[in-house]
Order: sequence, then C-alpha cells, then structure tokens
Amino acid sequence: MEEYREKYQDYRRTIEKKTCKIQDLAEMLDISMDKARRIARIETFPKVKIGRDTRIILSKLDEWLEEHIGEVL
Repeated sequence: MEEYREKYQDYRRTIEKKTCKIQDLAEMLDISMDKARRIARIETFPKVKIGRDTRIILSKLDEWLEEHIGEVL
C-alpha cells in the first residue's frame, strides 16, 4: 500500500508541473474566476478533466491563446 501511495504522489507532482488549475489561470491572465471558468468550458481549450478537477495543459496554453488573438472570449 505504501508503494502505491508513493507512486501516486509522484504522479500528482508530475501532473501539477505540467498543468494548472482554473484559479491559477485566472491569476496568470489577470481575469476573474468566472471568466476563467467560461474560457475553460470552450471545447477547443487545452484542458484535461481528472475526476471533477479541470486542469489546464500549460504546454498547449500559449499556442491556444495565440490562435485566438483578437477574438472576444
């Protein structure tokens, strides 16, 4: 059981480095939580759902933002 717990914690640390929460997105973009949630609901937005938790894929975020320059989101 302890071995499983350690592997799970290592996995969580790896995921946290490659993703961020919606709250972090709001802070990064200097927008409200409501707007960050609405953006995260866009079908093409780079996110992954882990249970009820939505994580933004950081490696794809800049690319997505560049593709939507000039759009009203």
